[in-house]
Amino acid sequence: MQQESSMTHCSHQESPYQLLHGQPHIHEEVLGYTFRISPDAFFQVNRAAAECLYQTVGDLSHTTRSDTLLDVCCGTGAIGISMSSRVQKVIGIEIIEQAVEDAKYNALLNAVSNCEFLVGKAEVAVPKLLPSLGSEGGLTAVVNPSRAGLHYRVIRALRNHPTIHRLVYISCKPGGEAMRNFRDLCCSSEQQRKLTGKPFVPKVAIPVDMFPQTLHCELILVFER
Repeated sequence: MQQESSMTHCSHQESPYQLLHGQPHIHEEVLGYTFRISPDAFFQVNRAAAECLYQTVGDLSHTTRSDTLLDVCCGTGAIGISMSSRVQKVIGIEIIEQAVEDAKYNALLNAVSNCEFLVGKAEVAVPKLLPSLGSEGGLTAVVNPSRAGLHYRVIRALRNHPTIHRLVYISCKPGGEAMRNFRDLCCSSEQQRKLTGKPFVPKVAIPVDMFPQTLHCELILVFER
């Protein structure tokens, strides 16, 4: 692929990729599922570690077949699709349009029928969506944001939704901006900042060596209340 841009970051919509050679997508197989990945879409760089990561996230989620899984920053749908057999329904939210197209395609490719993927900013979509979720069965949230962490409005919506009893947070930079998210999930209620929901408690943190021979790792944190 070739992309011409005068900016440090440019999306496919702003400056379309040009296919110079080969196929327009790559494919990865993780936990028995095949995923199509577009140039603009996020996917873990280490397939073997990604399998470990997604398997661990599924095991730590403690979901049942009557639950709904909210997959925030879902990318190409890897987490939601790999957990689809554990829950009644998966709802994924992702800002990159190409990634959402991949996620929908991947659900069909893997014959998974209980996944819905929505394109949009998490800070807009999550507060609008949450009031309609959790009335039947349980509701578990898995979030996998960029190094910048989640927008405050997303954290506030998750914190204030009473039926979310377990939240799994995947962070590639837990010592950075994500720490602000952790504090807002776990601090005492603050009327001024509209954090009125019962606080979460961190229960377990498991590192996954996604980036061998570097100082960095992917961290899975489980919050419960």
